[in-house]
Amino acid sequence: MVQIAKKADPDERLETLGKLAQFDVTGMPLLFASGKRSLRFHFIYPAVGEKGNCVNLFKVLQSNLCEHNCFYCVNRKARDCPRVEFTPEELSQLFLRYWRKGWVKGLFLSSAIHPTPDQAQEKMFRTILLLRRRYGYRGYIHCKILPGSDEAFIEKIGPLVDRLSINLEAPAQKYLARLSPDKQFQPQLWERLKKIAIYNSIHPLRAGVTTQLVVGASGESDREILSLSQNLYQGYNTRRIYYSGFIPVGDTPLQQLPPCPSLREARLYQADFLLRRYGFKTEELVFEEKNNLLLDKDPKLAWALNHPDRFPIELNTASFEQLIRVPGIGRILAKRIIETRRHTRFRDLEQRKKLRALASRA
Repeated sequence: MVQIAKKADPDERLETLGKLAQFDVTGMPLLFASGKRSLRFHFIYPAVGEKGNCVNLFKVLQSNLCEHNCFYCVNRKARDCPRVEFTPEELSQLFLRYWRKGWVKGLFLSSAIHPTPDQAQEKMFRTILLLRRRYGYRGYIHCKILPGSDEAFIEKIGPLVDRLSINLEAPAQKYLARLSPDKQFQPQLWERLKKIAIYNSIHPLRAGVTTQLVVGASGESDREILSLSQNLYQGYNTRRIYYSGFIPVGDTPLQQLPPCPSLREARLYQADFLLRRYGFKTEELVFEEKNNLLLDKDPKLAWALNHPDRFPIELNTASFEQLIRVPGIGRILAKRIIETRRHTRFRDLEQRKKLRALASRA
């Protein structure tokens, strides 16, 4: 039976709802970070950026009471677990306590859905409104738009936050049905993400729009995931897409499935980076027979080995676009090469080593 624990001490509720919020990804996997995560509290989350830098976010659910029964979710309605929630006043005060201590630099706010999407979203809106209007907080806020909530909340919350997002969860309806059978991909998730993207095009959000996909639980392929990602980057100006490797949770219908290999998640992030920053198209990437990325080679190296006709290139005349397609040469190094050759010609490998090229790969 579900345990309702609304009257628990606020700090106890914070630890519970902070821990549960970790299932909602905010950055690249920690394996990309230079340091290790060693934080005392679950609700302080080191969001990892593209360069391995970490920014501590106060990452919490407004409530884990939920009306949905998603097959993979720790907060699903039928799961036997303690249920707690915050009032907007409680949560805004708790956040400010840790922000004033300097322990966190921003807020990532999400919630389970109870009793209705609109009522859950309203509580989140009121929390943010208190922070901005009553307490004068001007720092970073990322807010989730809940599936099924009134689209008017986008206009209400948008001016108050730096980033908006909604989780697509899967690349298509047939996969979503295997994860969350009571949700509809097109009307609830895709159309709402489109509305958020339209809002962002008119009123640009400082940190843009993001979404998240669950990887490895519904039979989706990497090719399908990355085709969707390419569409979102090109057609909807999405800032980032996060790939959350499936982790089985006890007392859920998918608890017997194996976890998504961390290397698969890492390869998706590497391929995603090629789509966003290196001019690659999904159709250029190399996939194995089941349409997944190769695990034994990173996507850029796999592409290069599959295109021997493109190599070698002449270091002294190659364009920026040619240079960044060489394994071991990134955007920064490519710019250094172009800047260096304005003054001198490259004649041997030692010159390239001084520019910190990964000589064994390049």
